[in-house]
Amino acid sequence: MKLEGVVIPNQSSSGEWRERWLMGILSGLALVLLWAKVLFSLNIIWQIFNFAFQVDESEGMIVAETLLMDQGINIYAPLHADRFIAAPYTPLYYLLNWPFLHFIGASFKPGRFISFLAFCGISFLLYKLIASYTASKSVSSSTPSIKPDRIAGLAAALFWVSLGLSAFWGGAVKPDMLALFFSLAGVYAIFRYSQKINLLEAAPLGDLKSVLLSDKWLYIGAFYFALAAMTKQTAFAGPLACLVFLVLCCSFWSALRFGVVWAVLAFGPMLLMNWLSNNGFWYHIVTVHELPWSLENYWKFFSGFVKSYQLYVGLSLIFLVLWLLDLLKTTWSLRRPLAALQSNRATLFILYLGTSWGTGLSAGTYGGNHNHLLELAAAICLASGLMVSRLRQWWQGSSKLKYTYPLLLLLVSLQTTGLFVGEGRVKPEDFPVLGSTAPTQAGLEVLRSLFYNPESPWLGLEYRTPPPGLKEGLGQVAAFMTNDVGQLIYTDNVSLALASQKPILTTDPFTQTHATYFKRWDESYLIELIERKQFHLIVLRARIEERLQTTGAAQDIYLSPGLAQAILANYNLTQSNAAFIYEPKN
Repeated sequence: MKLEGVVIPNQSSSGEWRERWLMGILSGLALVLLWAKVLFSLNIIWQIFNFAFQVDESEGMIVAETLLMDQGINIYAPLHADRFIAAPYTPLYYLLNWPFLHFIGASFKPGRFISFLAFCGISFLLYKLIASYTASKSVSSSTPSIKPDRIAGLAAALFWVSLGLSAFWGGAVKPDMLALFFSLAGVYAIFRYSQKINLLEAAPLGDLKSVLLSDKWLYIGAFYFALAAMTKQTAFAGPLACLVFLVLCCSFWSALRFGVVWAVLAFGPMLLMNWLSNNGFWYHIVTVHELPWSLENYWKFFSGFVKSYQLYVGLSLIFLVLWLLDLLKTTWSLRRPLAALQSNRATLFILYLGTSWGTGLSAGTYGGNHNHLLELAAAICLASGLMVSRLRQWWQGSSKLKYTYPLLLLLVSLQTTGLFVGEGRVKPEDFPVLGSTAPTQAGLEVLRSLFYNPESPWLGLEYRTPPPGLKEGLGQVAAFMTNDVGQLIYTDNVSLALASQKPILTTDPFTQTHATYFKRWDESYLIELIERKQFHLIVLRARIEERLQTTGAAQDIYLSPGLAQAILANYNLTQSNAAFIYEPKN
């Protein structure tokens, strides 16, 4: 019997509607929280950009050394006793700052803006890498084209921009971000090369133009990696990963050409500069970095990294495990391990993840900082985005694991909220109304226990932004130094010397102290100036007397024992504000 006017609900359609509704809610929540964290990070960068003093020692060093270059001084020349110049980086970042500082003088803004552009460029490259990978996982011409997963690419880009680690260094005068941008551009170029190599017909050996055009991405990648090395000499993670990848997955001939071009472009200029500087270049970029390595120092940064970004670290490890399982499965079916590697284009990204972790071990060097973990952070964001793409495939298919994608969106929301707590130091009192309620306080306490260790603030300095009052205090000290009638002032805060426009006798007090300790520089002339009271003011970050009372010896990483003892013997502490000011006795 036919029933008219009665609508029988479609249970399947109802279930799909509920799934779409749930996914819409979770996606919206994750996206809103991620964008909020991105805006928070951009606000931090803006605060740093407008801060007139250094937020990291390297900022004052790079600006000071760029100004010395502008005065015609070779910053890579062998050192003399009257001035200590660190110059621990290859010259490209200096040269990019040079034209701006030539016209505007001492300023951190040009270098900070360059780092910010690189910071944005890295997020774009992460997006492009995932879009390219998901668009064509196979180089076989018979495989139909696949629509790129732009959502996963956007997720990786947002992951990167939301990290407090990348946000801080994305607004600082330091070459790490620019070097990472060039490295990631090189990885992208080599991946593009690997996508096309099996689709190209062999060019005639005598046709040089055809050979160059067919292999253009190979040479573009080598060029980008050379730029990375000329920005920071330790930018090796990308080229090493690509070299191994080309040997395993393309051909030895491709790897050889890549390696030769990269070595010539990267190390040829370095050898020339070392020859022209009478081995001074080698001293500056290598010798001054030879400091002890400490597992404790490395673990301080790495453990904070894992605790703050635990979801992204977990996603990258899961992607690594799935890659291994795919590799074993393909090897079992083909009986050819090398063919299994060649058929899986994620091999390049896994290699990059490994090499970036290896180079990140330098964070354990005494005096190292978490900037050494930037490349690892980028590789983890890349692997996390690839894992997001895998989960989205499961969700769109009939896999038993399809509901892991909604779970991921929920975890992303939790992780992003944790970033606010773990990096932004969010406290209950930051919420005027809700902060006084027990549920809010309990929830924040749970997040703090998950994402933040108050005993080890690994980012430090309140998310590496200037604390309240510091800007005004340093401004007063700089004004006092500027108005002082003395010609010579010694300070272990180079940004104060830059602001006062006084002569700079050291561009990096930390490196100077340890170069003295390891007998790589003679500080006797500097001590003689102190004993003769030639410095009208000595401005230091920490009070020497307090350190003596604590340790029993004048041992400060920014002040050698010899300098500290000479200052105490000949100078009195007369003022303390944002810095400690010593003036000659009598």
